[in-house]
Amino acid sequence: MASLLTREVIGSVLVSLVFAVAAIIYFRIKKRRSLQEQSLPEPFAAKAGSQLFSCLYVASVFGSRPLERVWAYGLGIRGKADIQTSNEGLSIFRQGERDLLIPFSSIISLDRSSATIDRGVERDGLAQLRWMLG
Repeated sequence: MASLLTREVIGSVLVSLVFAVAAIIYFRIKKRRSLQEQSLPEPFAAKAGSQLFSCLYVASVFGSRPLERVWAYGLGIRGKADIQTSNEGLSIFRQGERDLLIPFSSIISLDRSSATIDRGVERDGLAQLRWMLG
């Protein structure tokens, strides 16, 4: 009987530990997002234009710190997106997240990449858009 109780206690502690770690991660990301939104300007709202293509939006990172995800304004969240162009720039319409416009004057380069912050992909598998926010 004692070993059954011990297994239940250990199981409960482990489940609680998983929830505690998940909560810590959630609140750290929430705090980081808040801090980033205080220091970064809000992206422009997307403008409807001519559809270029549909894609998977992977994430935004800081150019000088490519392993640090931009959490502000939902820019660090992966999801499906439609890319459109208008006279103002490129608009990214993301499912479940805020849409944004990248003015042509803010675009630095468009390159190919084989890795992102959390995974590698096939050679020339990613389109990497470098741009300045603000």
